[in-house]
Amino acid sequence: MNEIKYQELEPEEQHDLFNKICDDIIEITKEYKKRANESRYKGTKDLTDIGDFIGKAIGQNTCKDEKDLNIWAFDQNSFIFGFQHDYSIHDGTH
Repeated sequence: MNEIKYQELEPEEQHDLFNKICDDIIEITKEYKKRANESRYKGTKDLTDIGDFIGKAIGQNTCKDEKDLNIWAFDQNSFIFGFQHDYSIHDGTH
């Protein structure tokens, strides 16, 4: 199994990347929402699509070449942990 090498960013770089990912999530979601509301797609979108939008925005900014641009603060496990943590606060299991 290949070991993933992570690139560490300076705080300012991490801040800029975070903002870029947030902006991309918004833009991707707007585009898919527009498509989902077209008559041929109505009723075919669900919560898994939102996960897809977020994953696409994170992936296109942190894994551009599918291996070398891996940012430690945005690895998959960190994202999943953050999601589960916040979800558990809202569903009362935290």
